[in-house]
Amino acid sequence: MNSPSNTGKQLLELLRTNEGRYLSGALLATELGITRTAIWKHIHALKERGYPITSHPKKGYQLLGTPDLLTEEEILAGLETQWLGKAYHYLPKIGSTNDYALRLASRGAPHGTVVVADEQSAGRGRLGRPWVSLPQCGLYVSLLLRDDLPSRDAPQTTLITGLTLVEVLQEHYGLPARIKWPNDVLIQGRKIAGILTEMQADQDVVRFLVGGIGINVDHSAPQLEAPFRYPATSIAIERHEAVRRSDLLLAFLKQFEINYTRFRKDGLASFLADLERTSAVLGRTVTVHCGSEQIKGVALGITAEGALRLGLEDGQEQVIWVGDITQVADGF
Repeated sequence: MNSPSNTGKQLLELLRTNEGRYLSGALLATELGITRTAIWKHIHALKERGYPITSHPKKGYQLLGTPDLLTEEEILAGLETQWLGKAYHYLPKIGSTNDYALRLASRGAPHGTVVVADEQSAGRGRLGRPWVSLPQCGLYVSLLLRDDLPSRDAPQTTLITGLTLVEVLQEHYGLPARIKWPNDVLIQGRKIAGILTEMQADQDVVRFLVGGIGINVDHSAPQLEAPFRYPATSIAIERHEAVRRSDLLLAFLKQFEINYTRFRKDGLASFLADLERTSAVLGRTVTVHCGSEQIKGVALGITAEGALRLGLEDGQEQVIWVGDITQVADGF
């Protein structure tokens, strides 16, 4: 006999396969090898989790549509990847998806593990800054990578993640997204997403790396006013309509697997044209904080190693490996 959890998944799959059609309780009971009373209990549990199921005394049960859920059942049912997300962890609320993924990694979780939460109580960005993670408004996801990545290449994964999100926002949502080196995604100067990459490494090889992504999806304008250090926006604000987070996640995971596989094969150099095409700072004057030092110059491009090429006022060129761009302007 099936376990209760497996039975619930199989029942949901039957309803999903026949979405919009009634299936009788007798048919479902026969298919799953359980009683009609057990079917009713599983249906009730699915309704409690947000699935719009209608019941008819003579016709049976009908799934009216697919709710916007980030649960394992929903995401794995639509996942179009070879290795990314096959190990999937969904949590309604967590302190930080990155912290959770790092704990999983230390226990041996496999390459491609994905952690997603509806809400974070202790989300964070670079430099320890808090990341506001309102419940069921954003997409808060962490990716675990452990495939013998050379340590020198680890920072480049942040750019691959940012480029992936930009491509998804452009192609699936028609939004003019751009990358603010090295880890922010902007739309017309307003922040829509941030990336935090953390890792454990030996001298030459990364033991494991976790890339955390926070995306403003369904936030309203008032929700983004007070908590954010910089002007912010969301997909819903830009498109003037609600957005399904599950669809965004599936599109992102599919594109990230494609990009990361290419990155491991051909290196960051194969992405330079795309990174420069989608840059929010290229050709503009920026102020970069590098520790206690501030450097001002014109962003000239990205090196094959992912560093920022900066043209200084005296005509010299400086390469910035680690920094935080705090100001962007159109002239010195």
